[in-house]
Amino acid sequence: MEYLQRYYGWVDLPVVPERFSFAASDVDTVLSPTCAVCAKITQCFSLGVDEEANISLGTVDSLLSGECLHVHFFKNLKFLYGKIPKYEEQELILHHPGESTTTAIQFECSYRDGHRWILTSSAQFELVAGHIVHSPGRALILDPSWIDFEVIRGWISACDRLHGYQCKTFPLFQEEDRIQPRFLIDTLQDCIVEGEGVGLEYVALSYTWGQTRNLRNESKICQELRKPGALAQERFHKRLPSTIRDAIAVIQCLGQRYLWVDSLCIVQDDEQQMRVELNQMHRVYAGAVFTIIAADGADANHGLRGFKNLTAPRLLQQQPIPLAAGESIVQDVKSRNLGDPEDSQPEKVYYDRAWTFQENLFSRRKIIFEDNSVHWRCQYSDWYEDLIPDSRVDDRPGDIWALPGKYLAEQWLHTSVPTLSILSDIVGQYNSKILTFPEDAPSAFAGIQAILHRIYPGGLTYGMPENFFDIALNWKPGGPLTRRQGSTKSQSGVRSYELPSWSWLGWAGRIGLPNDLEFETAPTGIMNIEGYTMPVTTWYTMSSPNSVERRRIQPTWHEYKSMSDHIATDLPGWRCYPYDTGSHLHVKRQQRGYQFPRAIPERCYRFASARHETQFQWYPIPVLLDRCFQWPIQSQTPFLYAQTSRAFLQIGSVIDEKEDPSRRAPRVRLVKPDSQYVGVLQSNSLSDLEKLLYHPKSTAGKRVELVATCKGYTGQIFDYELAKRTAEATGQTPWSRQLKDCYFVLWIEWEDGVAYRQGCGAVTTEAWESEKETELVELILG
Repeated sequence: MEYLQRYYGWVDLPVVPERFSFAASDVDTVLSPTCAVCAKITQCFSLGVDEEANISLGTVDSLLSGECLHVHFFKNLKFLYGKIPKYEEQELILHHPGESTTTAIQFECSYRDGHRWILTSSAQFELVAGHIVHSPGRALILDPSWIDFEVIRGWISACDRLHGYQCKTFPLFQEEDRIQPRFLIDTLQDCIVEGEGVGLEYVALSYTWGQTRNLRNESKICQELRKPGALAQERFHKRLPSTIRDAIAVIQCLGQRYLWVDSLCIVQDDEQQMRVELNQMHRVYAGAVFTIIAADGADANHGLRGFKNLTAPRLLQQQPIPLAAGESIVQDVKSRNLGDPEDSQPEKVYYDRAWTFQENLFSRRKIIFEDNSVHWRCQYSDWYEDLIPDSRVDDRPGDIWALPGKYLAEQWLHTSVPTLSILSDIVGQYNSKILTFPEDAPSAFAGIQAILHRIYPGGLTYGMPENFFDIALNWKPGGPLTRRQGSTKSQSGVRSYELPSWSWLGWAGRIGLPNDLEFETAPTGIMNIEGYTMPVTTWYTMSSPNSVERRRIQPTWHEYKSMSDHIATDLPGWRCYPYDTGSHLHVKRQQRGYQFPRAIPERCYRFASARHETQFQWYPIPVLLDRCFQWPIQSQTPFLYAQTSRAFLQIGSVIDEKEDPSRRAPRVRLVKPDSQYVGVLQSNSLSDLEKLLYHPKSTAGKRVELVATCKGYTGQIFDYELAKRTAEATGQTPWSRQLKDCYFVLWIEWEDGVAYRQGCGAVTTEAWESEKETELVELILG
């Protein structure tokens, strides 16, 4: 209880807890283990959080000799990629990440597998907090069955007191965005009440329904559920799934009265209310005082386990590893399944769902039940019940680049610059999530898109940013995709034609927006290089193929790119800097696999909110400086019109994995009638690709219809034989980039006068100019 009072309750959270701080001068005061290996491990925790270290522990065989307590640990240590061949002969490295996001360590091993070197690592371990003077340990050994309520109360209190307004607001949200849900659960009266009739504070529950036949609010019982005591009646209470029952009990103990749960606070058979509620779901979760995230379990019957006398016990397993001199380490809860492929659990159902993705994203403060443990995440801090708080690694004061990898999708909530890369992170994650009704994709994305209108000039049309529209049309599959189709079962009322093929929303599966090197650098393979230099047509959007009224889409990227090519553009919020290709920044980015424009500009631009020198663009674009304003929201119309050039080319052979080891989805060569290799095509789906090929290794496939979207250059049209001959002649690696001027194209097929996207690719400029038709095609894309 002492540490709870110290770190959560009645005194400020220290920058570094004094008891657990570890200056260089203190190293000799730590109780030195008699074992040199254990001493290296314990002293590694004294390093600063931004100090990276790789310390050799010797061969595994040497670590398994002797009688120290560490012998058993290293004998049974598990690694991310499974068993290591000739394990006893390998060298083991003690790794301290130095990433300012963790105080943990892990053990690494690299070994040769045929022609490849493989680096594998263990899970992360923390030093257990003990009674040894000056010990830097912060891990806590928890009750395996029960959660300490005081910990959670402490988190709420500390966030209220230390973060204040920062955590009571939400990035990009305005006061007028706040709504009061139509219905709430009154946990004291055990009934549904009108949201407008209560105070502003309520808790939201985010969970997975699964296949449970749980109680749902419907028109025929809505009035009954509003009577005090209704939810305590047996006929209703027994149909409440465990997660909802537990949430009702838990929030009362946390000092809250009102709870929002979708199954009870939305009338499920009221189509009008359903559509309204689905479109403002993001506002419900953003407005909650905090959200309970029920990530454990496959369905709503799993419950919120671990609250004594309220819910079922949890089954938390912690296994402290004893070291010399009374110290011990333990695998931290958040990485317990890492480094243990045999025992790891499959990806949680909660994180697979599109609706819960949006709910989690917009919840400004969360109590997360995961891996039989609980942790807190707000706009400022991450606190775990098994770790004593340390603000050096727990706090993220608005720094989007401090977000761990799993939170990449949150970056856009903390940035002002409307880039394709930020948008690609969020749509890539969202579009790989599961929807019971695939046609709900636009509805489940509606809240995200509404907020994105406050970043992207012109807003978004079906998830496509209008300021980069003709570039975004060249989005690429990150694996096989499935076409989304409308049905009569969904409450969203979306029809198939409202799931356009030209938008990624029309397809299910992981996708990525183009990495345009002309705008910003990107860590991409040399065969994925793309640079967009010029639009080739004007795009219009319309409500039907026969619409007379058409709205012109106005991408602005080329206008500002052209301006910055000649003058140092002066746009509000941007500063221009000279760019030095001999600088440490440039060399370091090259070493990390970043690619640069074909002709690197002499200057770059950095927006005022950039916190690091790595955050820059090659040309500036308009940015909203006033968060109280938003770009006009355009009507979402599913058809596109353009007049553009068209060509027909043949499908050549498949580009296999040996030729393109970085590929995520199959690519095929495009060839002219004389079999000359002039382009590359990536299909949206495997079934469509199979239709094109007589045989996977064939050299004479079907003719495909292609339409141009943009001009630029690409590294995708790679001549492997030329690369090999060059390597043999020069002694250099064959994987030097080969950039070719090109037209970026869409593969289309027509049905009833409407064209549908089947894939995308690139064709060399020379081949396109020679093969294209003399007349422009009147293109209607659906």
